[in-house]
Amino acid sequence: MVEFTKTIKDPLGLHARPVALLYDIIAKHRSDVSVSIGDRYTDGRDVIGLMALCGECGEDVVFRVSGVDEASCVTSIRNLSL
Repeated sequence: MVEFTKTIKDPLGLHARPVALLYDIIAKHRSDVSVSIGDRYTDGRDVIGLMALCGECGEDVVFRVSGVDEASCVTSIRNLSL
């Protein structure tokens, strides 16, 4: 399992566009991805759950990735601009 944090830099926060891009990355991989902001968390394959995190600019998003292709999944998520 790999755990890492990204800070939301988009002034609009974690809105529809970055959520869609994040979901597309996660959907292409077989690994399990958990996403949390503070005490709110969701499965990375739950697009409604990702939107419900209501991430704001400056907040830290914690990703936990576990599975057969976790290395490539982590790399793809890290390269995504939030």
